Amino acid sequence: MSAGGFRHHDVPVTSPRRRSRLRAAALVVLAVEVPVAAALLVARTTSSAQALEPGAHAFIQEHPDGTPVTWDPCSPIGYAVNWDHAPAGALELLTDAVDSVEDATGLTFQAVGATRVSPTSASAVDVLPAGAEVLVSWVPTADEQLYRDGEALAWARPVVTGGVYTRGQVSLDADWFAAASREQARGVLLHELGHLVGLDHVDDPSQLMDAGGSRGRVYQQGDLEGLAELGPRSGPRCS
Repeated sequence: MSAGGFRHHDVPVTSPRRRSRLRAAALVVLAVEVPVAAALLVARTTSSAQALEPGAHAFIQEHPDGTPVTWDPCSPIGYAVNWDHAPAGALELLTDAVDSVEDATGLTFQAVGATRVSPTSASAVDVLPAGAEVLVSWVPTADEQLYRDGEALAWARPVVTGGVYTRGQVSLDADWFAAASREQARGVLLHELGHLVGLDHVDDPSQLMDAGGSRGRVYQQGDLEGLAELGPRSGPRCS
């Protein structure tokens, strides 16, 4: 299907803020066959939420009928991890976050091993271990311009081929994660995994996917409603 067969939401880049205020970012490349467009999506997390709150959700890209572009719900999403600069507790943190996304979407993630490949915000990574569609990596601040410039703490890039997401990257600022509390790190990682599976930013500070700031470190009701539409939770689609 051609690039004109899809539509996506254009989200403005928020103005730069001081790095001392907690922020997360997603670099989302929307592509059909090859990456064709990029948008820097910046969000900031603040204080913790006490309960799930109703709210909005949005999708990065939609089909002409208004349904969201998704990963293939019938196939596991293989992911490889570059652990070279991962902070203490990274395995537990990532496992917990992936479990949360699986529970919310019905999608299945499958760890396929480690890699030394590092993501780059300039282009998609094509060299991954066999069976891996997604690369997750903690990258030193000095090695990523977005982190050096204080523009982001993390970014995610899903790539579309033939109407479904087929590749993805999640990059996390290793220096910030090493100093962050588990609660802070979990919120940023969940936000980026939300982008990876297809959630866009919303202008709703009650939700974790808010572009300007969220009240919690967990998905809220609007987030969960959107995630449910991105996998088998929305109904049987596998034959």
